[in-house]
Amino acid sequence: MKAKDIRLNQLVEIEIEFDSGIEHLPSRVEGIERDHLHISMPMRKAAFFPLRLGQEIKVIVKHKNSSFAFFSNVVGRSKERIPLLIINKPKNFIQVPQKRTYVRLEIALPINFKVLSEEGDAEIKKGITLDISAGGALFLTPADIEEKQDIEIEIELAETQWLNCRAKVVRILSKAKKEGDNNKVAIEYEGINEGQRDRVFKYIFEKQRERIKKGVLE
Repeated sequence: MKAKDIRLNQLVEIEIEFDSGIEHLPSRVEGIERDHLHISMPMRKAAFFPLRLGQEIKVIVKHKNSSFAFFSNVVGRSKERIPLLIINKPKNFIQVPQKRTYVRLEIALPINFKVLSEEGDAEIKKGITLDISAGGALFLTPADIEEKQDIEIEIELAETQWLNCRAKVVRILSKAKKEGDNNKVAIEYEGINEGQRDRVFKYIFEKQRERIKKGVLE
């Protein structure tokens, strides 16, 4: 990958290390100059996450179904419709693993799923998400479900936009104890292509921007 492959309005991630671990915060390329890129201030928990002048940052960008990273420095700030960071244009890229810790969006969305290990036509079960990311989701369901099960999911991102893929139940955070209770289930997507992952990443980016514009801070 080369700097000329970076596109206007391309979604990128800024890697930030917190006490709780590394997170990848969503941003977007808002302007391209000869020596600099203008990117939107990264967002975390529906708020802009400020970066200081001179700070070195790691930026992750997609190109031809692969992920690449480059290091740069914040050399300026600008505020037009949204706060922008001005960073040095990259000279070198390194390829990075696809599996990363993605930023999560707390949101209630309908989710349908079925357990793939069940014989015959598996029953379609329902739930509601607590949060989603480009790597997985956390949801509530009254249906029976166990750790390590393979499931097929359908999450309604918008009225005409769905995420359909396989997933692995990685953890049951709390188990229903009586009728009417919910299981709290953590899943990781499996068999998801990069186009689908990018769609979720873009959805989260746009939702966080909407919340910032409305002044809804989580």
